[in-house]
Amino acid sequence: MFVCSNHVKDALKLMYVPHIKLITEEEGFRCHLCKNKAKYKLFQYYHQRNMTRKAI
Repeated sequence: MFVCSNHVKDALKLMYVPHIKLITEEEGFRCHLCKNKAKYKLFQYYHQRNMTRKAI
């Protein structure tokens, strides 16, 4: 999920154990909540970790 500075707190509330990464303006992503330019990438490893466990 990509978000602008105004929606970081709102997006964090929607995610399970979120991780945050600052992104560059050149990447051109938009906030999922308001469509302004995104400044942060919020992501989680929970789903990926479960898929790895199932594969093993």
